[in-house]
Amino acid sequence: MPNVLSRRQQASHPLLRPISSAIALALVAGLSLAMPVHAADTATATTDATTDASTSKANALKAPKELEEVEVRGTAAQSAITQAPTQADLNITQPQSVIGLDWISNHVAPTADYATIAAISPGVTNVSTAGPGLGESKQMTLRGFNDNQYNVTYDGIPFGDTNDFSHHTSSYFPAKMLGQIVVDRGPGNASTIGEATFGGTVALSSKDPTDSFSFIPTQSFGSYDTSLTHLEVNSGKLDDLGGGKFIASAQYINTDTAKTDGDMSRKTGYIKYVQPIGDSTEITFLSNYNYIRFNNPNLSSLTLQQIAQLGSNFGLNNDRSSVNCACYNYQTKQTDLEYIGVHSLLSETWSLDNKVYTYAYDNTSHESPYVGTKASPTNMGGYIKINNYRAWGDVLQLVHADDHGQFRTGGWYEYTDNNRSSIAIDYGRDGAIDVKPGASTFGTFNSKGVYSGPYKYIMTDQLHTAQLYAEYEWYAYDGLSITPGVKYFDVSRDIEAPINQTTKTPLNYKQSWDKTLGYLTANYTFNQEWSVYAQAAQGFLTPNLNQFYVPNPTANNTHPTQTMNYQFGTVYKTERFNADADVYFINYKNYQFSTTVPGTTDPVYYLAKGAYIKGIEGEATYYVGAGASVFANGSLQDAYFKGSSLDMPNVPNRTAALGVMYENQGFFASLYDKYTGSQKAYNSSFNPDQAASVTSTISTGGYWQAAMSIGYGQNLSGSVIKSYKVRLQVDNLFDAHNLVINSVSGNVGSYYVLPGRSWFASVSLAL
Repeated sequence: MPNVLSRRQQASHPLLRPISSAIALALVAGLSLAMPVHAADTATATTDATTDASTSKANALKAPKELEEVEVRGTAAQSAITQAPTQADLNITQPQSVIGLDWISNHVAPTADYATIAAISPGVTNVSTAGPGLGESKQMTLRGFNDNQYNVTYDGIPFGDTNDFSHHTSSYFPAKMLGQIVVDRGPGNASTIGEATFGGTVALSSKDPTDSFSFIPTQSFGSYDTSLTHLEVNSGKLDDLGGGKFIASAQYINTDTAKTDGDMSRKTGYIKYVQPIGDSTEITFLSNYNYIRFNNPNLSSLTLQQIAQLGSNFGLNNDRSSVNCACYNYQTKQTDLEYIGVHSLLSETWSLDNKVYTYAYDNTSHESPYVGTKASPTNMGGYIKINNYRAWGDVLQLVHADDHGQFRTGGWYEYTDNNRSSIAIDYGRDGAIDVKPGASTFGTFNSKGVYSGPYKYIMTDQLHTAQLYAEYEWYAYDGLSITPGVKYFDVSRDIEAPINQTTKTPLNYKQSWDKTLGYLTANYTFNQEWSVYAQAAQGFLTPNLNQFYVPNPTANNTHPTQTMNYQFGTVYKTERFNADADVYFINYKNYQFSTTVPGTTDPVYYLAKGAYIKGIEGEATYYVGAGASVFANGSLQDAYFKGSSLDMPNVPNRTAALGVMYENQGFFASLYDKYTGSQKAYNSSFNPDQAASVTSTISTGGYWQAAMSIGYGQNLSGSVIKSYKVRLQVDNLFDAHNLVINSVSGNVGSYYVLPGRSWFASVSLAL
């Protein structure tokens, strides 16, 4: 490792950093309260279909149901509600798919990340070129919105890259540490927080500790020489600590992945401690830490010519004379997230939730290798890119509930500090900085202030976000609730770049945005089984750092991208059959796109007239009987630009899923098929407002990907082993090798290649 990293490495030791951040967080928490955030009840922890609206309103201040995993279920009655892989609650005000713990535990690959799990939902697509959860998701979309255009939250905490709010799906929260996923398709109410309410929210919830002691080791193995070891311990209620309890997990995975020389390993630690105080207050502490190392292909997607020459599963090789050598293309990442919280009932009508948190991302990437360095025309050079940030935040909510309605008010504040740099190194000189022998290792500035040296860029940026909201859920009539709301947000970015990534000159720049947004939702519950809802709401997307980190930021229009959403839907739930459906229309304003200044590689960003997105979605589960049920979901959408009527690129035009599930007497199984519709991409210089600017269009057709799971578990008595479970998961059951268009350069397309069939077997014990 070159000496340029030594100072940074000393400051971010993989063992010291999460401990020190947790200590700092605890000190800050002494000035504030925080809450344990649980998602709404679901299939295995869902709003009971027999719970009517009045009961739900009366329980408005009660703590949500905990998300506890039962390793082997008993003989509880089966129904469409308990077996549905996705479903919605009766009291929702926007389209929603809740994915419960049973689906996560028994019907997806043990290696899965949240993108792999969420892909079962209508309107959600995902491309995992390395295998399920074995690499970063390349194209997770929600209603066609890209990864950086919707929120992802963990226990209610929004997280993501500070530059563009995208996410690293394999770097956080593996499946065994998730209790539930809720996919909200829409901007939510005024109380929905995050930088990207623009496209919706994928809400992840942590697993909760159980009331009784257990130790559960799990071993998984399978395709691509994958081995996953997971250890979980539940303390049970600790009487000496007033009923406090914790869950702690450790996981290690090692895999070759579906890509040649695409090795990946990850270590994950997780602990969640819940402490009741009296009858009305509960304190929670959570910490999650990841360390991941993986070989990162220089070619993230392939042309048809490259596929023919290198193979469809090409990632890297071991040829040290090749720019595609794994020795020059690898990354290490450290991530952590901590929060301390309290949920407190202040009185019979008031409750307080306040949460203080921190999360961090630290990435060292060896990338972009080249032949010919300052010292030798035959030496191999490359770049080391540093990207590290830490966020500190606080979320506050006050709730007042009575017979007339529920008033919610609060706010969110987050500060993120991000350091980025990229420096050239010479592998032929043991990773020394790529400069001529004897030259300055930093470089120089000429009389015009233009930098010359080994750095591509050095920059620090800060992001400050504040959101305040108020909403009132008015119980206007028996079964009818109407919720108007208002939210004010204020965002500022501050960039200090001693070396700008394009001009090679210093850049110091700050810009702020603020806006007031309005929301109106309604839900009418006809009876204990059927409800309808409607929504008119504004969404927004905080400006991307890349949209003004350019040679002349003031020349770029960086108004926040906005949506105006109109949605109507219905939910029907019985023990035998549950279903929900919705229609929506989205006015997408301030569509931002980039091109290059003629004769240069400098980017310039523009605002197009925008786009319209409209569609229909639905999901249903029918319980056949004897432990068997069938399910289906799907979506149709039409997304096109206002100015040219061109279809939006990289937006699948439909999704569908069909499947059957079985769970009875310890046996469980599922067989399902997910369809992702066709999509297209245009030449990179196209203008969304001008159809004539499209000189090349490449499309890929829709495709099906089938999967199956089968397993058996049994509870034991009179034994040290309380229960055991074995299962087999097979992804891409029919070994289809599909291509998905990524981008177009000139008239040549670059494609993601989906991996073939993979299998994973698991055995777990409860002691």
